[in-house]
Amino acid sequence: MKRFLIALLAASLFTACNSSSEESTETTEVDEAVAYSFDTANTTLTWTAFKTPEKVGVPGTFDDITLNGNSFTINTYSVNSGVPDRDAKIKNFFFGNLSDSLITGSYGTAANGVIPVTLKMNGVEKTFDFALTETDSTTEVSGTIDIISDFSGNAALEGIHEACKELHMGKTWSDVALKVVQTK
Repeated sequence: MKRFLIALLAASLFTACNSSSEESTETTEVDEAVAYSFDTANTTLTWTAFKTPEKVGVPGTFDDITLNGNSFTINTYSVNSGVPDRDAKIKNFFFGNLSDSLITGSYGTAANGVIPVTLKMNGVEKTFDFALTETDSTTEVSGTIDIISDFSGNAALEGIHEACKELHMGKTWSDVALKVVQTK
């Protein structure tokens, strides 16, 4: 049976209503090997970056993603945090300091509650094992990347840190949480 999830780190913010009034909230890991079929309908991708010494989360998404089989391409200049001034800073000072304005990647076959996701950003390609959980109404993929240790993004992190130093109270974190949720 084909299921669908969108590959990580970027996609348009899509939402859908589930007409079922009897939804299970019990979460289960996917134990058997499952090949997923991804598209953008009924799927939400969010990223959460962190600022301040208290590690306050700043959520966002991307509005431009292209899917081709199990591969994807994300236009980083389509970043959308819901705050236009913030988006301009992220585009200019963070993504503007990466080697490319695109994030590319692919996903593999899920097994034992894990789905491999390969991301290429800033000229560096890395595969991550992200958690995969399902309920009767959703499928969720989640994981964390580190801009510096995973993608050599020192210049990008430094750029956004300097541009937002006062707002971030002197602290911009290098880890970013990613979550993709597909409603069934």
